[in-house]
Amino acid sequence: MSYKKVKLNHISRKALELGHTYTYAVYYQDHDNFFKKLFSANTSFSKETLQSIESLPHKELFVLSSDYHLYEKDTQEYISKIVDDPSISNQQKSEIIHDMASETVHELFLRDIRTSKIESFSHIINQTIQVILNDTSAIKAMLGVTSYDYYTYTHCVNVSIYALGFGAFLKLPKEDLMVLGRGGILHDLGKKNVPNEIVNKNGSLSDEEFAIMKKHSTYGKELLKQMGETNPMVMKIVEQHHEKLNGNGYPFGLRKGEIEFLAQIVTIADIFDALTTKRSYKPALRTFDALNIMKEHMSDELDHKLLAEFMIFMVDRDKFITLH
Repeated sequence: MSYKKVKLNHISRKALELGHTYTYAVYYQDHDNFFKKLFSANTSFSKETLQSIESLPHKELFVLSSDYHLYEKDTQEYISKIVDDPSISNQQKSEIIHDMASETVHELFLRDIRTSKIESFSHIINQTIQVILNDTSAIKAMLGVTSYDYYTYTHCVNVSIYALGFGAFLKLPKEDLMVLGRGGILHDLGKKNVPNEIVNKNGSLSDEEFAIMKKHSTYGKELLKQMGETNPMVMKIVEQHHEKLNGNGYPFGLRKGEIEFLAQIVTIADIFDALTTKRSYKPALRTFDALNIMKEHMSDELDHKLLAEFMIFMVDRDKFITLH
């Protein structure tokens, strides 16, 4: 049997719609790490195919890189369809949205910067907000699917969900929620330009490594411009999410009164998720312990009133939230 080399992109299993006919083939990886077709182009995705995925040695799925734009179009149409479907639970909607968002961020970190990615993120954030608008109890489901294992791409999605949920709790207008969602999911984009051995290091960074890592906020803003982002507040969130009220943050050492309100929300979400996700060198903290550390040890870095509101939000996350 002959094999040929092809370029493949990873896709989300949960993004495949039962009964939909896909105009491109989908692949899986076998026991010998060869890629084979799960189904061919112009084939309907059936329950039998879905069940067969569970028996695969590796459950990750792929499409040809040349077909990835078709997959993105299909997923955007699918996510729009499920948002208003009352037969699909908030839990299922949340899992699908989280999985699609994580896959989009993962691809962004792996591939070249493209303007279309801003459109993908905008679509996902818009649909996430719409799920919350349709049923305010959806925030509980959204928070329930955040990942507790740390990867840069899942961390970005988690931060976006926490920021969106908290913004809704604060009754911010939809326009601000859109900015929070985009700023949250893109806040660590600049790590794309930081060496992987620093980003994924198991343990504390050296002074030299930390100096390089601190550049990711500025790198992120530069990459956003390359992607065609035009919202100045999204760029400020990305640039300011490591600033501290006491002036000891980076990249500018801004102080209280100089840091954007929405950036402060993303900062709190960023810190909380970092504390409550598992890393190779530390366990995940419980919500109470993470909030206690933020209150007791970061009191001069974070806005007291905003942190108090976040603590209420996290403790009372099951409460229905009214948006305006």
